[in-house]
Amino acid sequence: MSIQELKEREKEERRNYIVDAAEKLFFSKGYDNVSMKDIADEVGISRAALYLYFKNKEVIYLAIVLRGMRIMDKLFKESVKSDKNGLGKLEDTGWAYFKFYRDFTDYYGVCAYFDSQRFSKVDNEYMPEINVLREETIRITRESIEEGIEDGSIRANVNSMEIAVFIAITSKQIVNPNEWATRSLEGEEISHEQFIGDSMDLWRRMLVNTENKNLK
Repeated sequence: MSIQELKEREKEERRNYIVDAAEKLFFSKGYDNVSMKDIADEVGISRAALYLYFKNKEVIYLAIVLRGMRIMDKLFKESVKSDKNGLGKLEDTGWAYFKFYRDFTDYYGVCAYFDSQRFSKVDNEYMPEINVLREETIRITRESIEEGIEDGSIRANVNSMEIAVFIAITSKQIVNPNEWATRSLEGEEISHEQFIGDSMDLWRRMLVNTENKNLK
């Protein structure tokens, strides 16, 4: 390994260490309550030294978003490896999204905040892969729908992209309902997991091919 390659590897290791430290701060305090000084103090370096590795906290935050997107992408890809029909695989992608929310709550939080208008015009080194992974979740969902249309489990008169986008939008509200919705459900003694399951049952009823007698 050349001296230059060694320096590059050391720099990358240092960058990862900084992201690890910043991750703890963002998870506990949120994006707006963390400054570059806070991150520098957590790492144990000067703020000037921190700027040698990252130009601003936005770049560091997106490095963490990318970590979360990679986890979700893995969950989605694993969810469609079964021998189920297209409708079954579509349901499994829904449960994969819930698993991401439940088991990786902090990463879900940074990804959800990233989806706000706050980052609508961001362009940095992490955005190309983030955008690819965003498209991947839609692609996986859409392919499950199209497979369902082909195997007869999903009715044929639907647009796979329209349904994929609809599911992506509604999933966010279902797994993370606002305070009013949560209070209303609790008043009826409906657990969050039951609400998610019932919501996916509604998706199923909306898409199921009723002419297929084996699916009724």
